[in-house]
Amino acid sequence: MEEKKNLYQLAGPIFIEILLFMLLGVADIFMLSQFDDKAAGAVGASNQIIANLNIIFIIISAGTAVLVAQNVGAKRQNEVEKVSSISLVINLIIGIIVSIVMIFLGDEILIKIGVSSGLMNYAIDYITIVGGALFFQAILNTLTAIIRSHGYTKESMLITAAMNILNIFGDAIFIFGLFGVPVLGVKGVAIATTFSRICATIVAFVFLLKKLLPITMFSHLTEKPLIVFKKLVKIGFPAAMENMSYSLSQTVVMSIILVNLGQNAYITRTYVGTIIRFAMLFSLAVGQANQIMIGQLVGANEIEEAYASGIKNFKVAMIFSVLGGVILFFFGKEFMGIYTTNQEIIMIGAATLTVDAFLEPGRNFNLVMINGLRGAGDVIFPVVMAIISMWGFGVLGGYFFGVVLGYGLPGIWIGLLLDEWIRGICMLLRWRSKKWVQKALVG
Repeated sequence: MEEKKNLYQLAGPIFIEILLFMLLGVADIFMLSQFDDKAAGAVGASNQIIANLNIIFIIISAGTAVLVAQNVGAKRQNEVEKVSSISLVINLIIGIIVSIVMIFLGDEILIKIGVSSGLMNYAIDYITIVGGALFFQAILNTLTAIIRSHGYTKESMLITAAMNILNIFGDAIFIFGLFGVPVLGVKGVAIATTFSRICATIVAFVFLLKKLLPITMFSHLTEKPLIVFKKLVKIGFPAAMENMSYSLSQTVVMSIILVNLGQNAYITRTYVGTIIRFAMLFSLAVGQANQIMIGQLVGANEIEEAYASGIKNFKVAMIFSVLGGVILFFFGKEFMGIYTTNQEIIMIGAATLTVDAFLEPGRNFNLVMINGLRGAGDVIFPVVMAIISMWGFGVLGGYFFGVVLGYGLPGIWIGLLLDEWIRGICMLLRWRSKKWVQKALVG
């Protein structure tokens, strides 16, 4: 095992990796916006469904990340191999099942969530191709969880960089018809996304076998896999439930927007969503690095260092979160103008980004502290708070301010703001209580 890495050694590569993912999303939406605003909105709707399904894979990959990190900290190589091999096989099986469902039922799901006829043709093309190959995402999720939990965040970043470059290049070819290739629009974006994901999965698997774990790790599949599976679910299911609650609540918010506020408001939400990812970028990176650090420290039974690291990491991330909010507050209109010339969309988006400027510091509490609690094995409390707050304040509050009071998309964002701040403060209080100390899964 490598020498323990500090926050910046872990978070730096994760930051770049997430940035590359975000640039990929921005590139997809930007290029599609030049093709057709409706195409951009359709991909946004399809990706919301795919995000919901991705949560199924998180059940195993989240459990894998925590168990591998804690066993790496405790220097239990046999357990690392056992957890890794079993989680890879389980997510492969789940991924194949989900992919089959998307191929045959993707269009019906789009109809159920209220995707308008103007967006439907584009959305069906995207969800069939990308959704039909989701089992590669399932494997990739698990591979990156194992690689990062060993502390190899730079290598994970490089794999992501290569994937994103390949994806953006493919997008440009199919959207703009470069090199004489037919213009395929959304279908082309889906093909490029899927192909790049397949390549990344292959590279990550080769790296895992060459650098971290032997191919013989799969011999552990016969060593009471049910016990490992139960551990994975014990930590992964609550973590996934939290993500599921968020993703499903966002799906309901999406339906509220489509039904009550109209197509332009939803297209605006798609553009706003790509912009605000940059404001939360550093918090995301610190949050993931925090989980690795806390997991390894708890595995090594260094509790006081784990506690101090969690608080320090939170404070560092908060500085950048506030800075991101300030930038959104003053330059929201300019950011919206990058995507569209539609003045209605630009004005709604600018007002929404003004609200989001105050939301981002609240989101930082959750991104950093929840990952810290998860790294320590404390997963039930964040889930309970997520269900109460996301639905009570995020969804119902958003509906009240956005639809009942008539504030539109900015009103929806006010509800989301209340959720992030109330839930986030509860996470900080939980960390300070140290009730997570007894939740370690190793020992």
